[in-house]
Amino acid sequence: MTIRTRLTLRFTGLVSAILALTFASIYGFCWYYISSDFYHRLDRKASTYGELLLRQKMEPRLLRRVSQLRKDQLPDQKITVYNLRDVPVFMTNDDLRLGMPARELQAIRKQGKRDFRWQRYYVSGIRYQVPDGDFVVLASARNVYGDRFLRTMLWTFGGLFLAIVGIVAFAGRLYAGDALEPMQQIEEQLSDIFPRTMHERLRISREDDEISRLSATINRLLDRIEESFRLQRMFVANVSHELKNPLTQISSQLEVSLLNRREPEAYQRTIRSVLEDVGHLSALTLELLKLSQVNDADPARLLTDTMRLDEVVWDVRDHVNSLNPAYRVTVDLGELPDDFDRLTVAGSTTLIRTALINLTENACKFASDGQAALRVEFEGDWVCVSVSNQGQPIPANDLPYIFQPFYRANPTADVRGYGIGLPLVEQIVRLHLGRLFVRSADGEPTVFRIELPRQPDL
Repeated sequence: MTIRTRLTLRFTGLVSAILALTFASIYGFCWYYISSDFYHRLDRKASTYGELLLRQKMEPRLLRRVSQLRKDQLPDQKITVYNLRDVPVFMTNDDLRLGMPARELQAIRKQGKRDFRWQRYYVSGIRYQVPDGDFVVLASARNVYGDRFLRTMLWTFGGLFLAIVGIVAFAGRLYAGDALEPMQQIEEQLSDIFPRTMHERLRISREDDEISRLSATINRLLDRIEESFRLQRMFVANVSHELKNPLTQISSQLEVSLLNRREPEAYQRTIRSVLEDVGHLSALTLELLKLSQVNDADPARLLTDTMRLDEVVWDVRDHVNSLNPAYRVTVDLGELPDDFDRLTVAGSTTLIRTALINLTENACKFASDGQAALRVEFEGDWVCVSVSNQGQPIPANDLPYIFQPFYRANPTADVRGYGIGLPLVEQIVRLHLGRLFVRSADGEPTVFRIELPRQPDL
């Protein structure tokens, strides 16, 4: 069921309920007024005949004659007086038989006065206790005009109800269509925007309503989608480029080796060169696998360790120093807390070690003297590790993009690398609910700072 149909049905149902309640209230008020007025007239007739016959002792024959001469007779009016044995002792309109059951007479004697409906007749009964005995006086008649008016009103209200409901349903459908027209326009615009023209955006009206806010939200979503597509295209292009170079070199060297018979030493050089290129391919594949695993990681499954960050830093220093004789990493623990548990964080020891190794190796690689400094600090519920070096600063224009996969700043273009290390670090820190900052300027050391919560909400 479409939203337009649901809105139409709900709107029609609401208006129909209000209309039905209104008509029922009017009909009920009219029915009560007409019935009460008619019963009141019957009460007066029953009281009149009871007083004249039972209290004033008027002759029954004379009373019948007076009844026939009166002009205020009601349709099918009948007056009946019953004695204690429920036997009629007086009645008018002998041709009309009511067949009043004894239980109704007993109810009148018990209540003293009672108004009720019997078959098509309105009946008013009054109990009279006189010296001659206990009597019940019944006045009955048909409320022809009142009942006709109520039937006419019922049919009129029924016809009006159906007509109004039909009009409301038609108007509600038009109203729902008009209200949902901006949504249909958004759907049409999105169909044209995605995926052919990703740069286009939804039009936002000047009115600050729900539709304009929804359009703004969708535009922001489109911005992120376009950026994701851009990063994906850049990722594929860079991966293809990184894979193409070593594969081309491998293919070229093998083809050259097969052109002519060569000395064993020449084949050994070719094999060593091919193995070096294969090693680069393997390293690139491993970095991509790490990045993919971190992006798809489930924190509850990975972040199950409890580690002392100062111990991890010493391990990182020893590992990076062993990678290259020219690298030299120093560690500054600053002022250690009295409670060493303040240096403990929850997470994945392997991932934190990988992030710090990447930052430290990059710091040594791009430092002018091959040196990098690690500093551990604690600030409240945060444990911080800073990695700094002295060298050419990162250009300010490149800083916003250094954490994108395969992005290489201009100063690092000549240094061998894949552009995956910093994105991997950023994803690891995000996975640990931490924060990552970078500061680089002329004449100052370049500093990467990781801040990790001691007890992240995993």
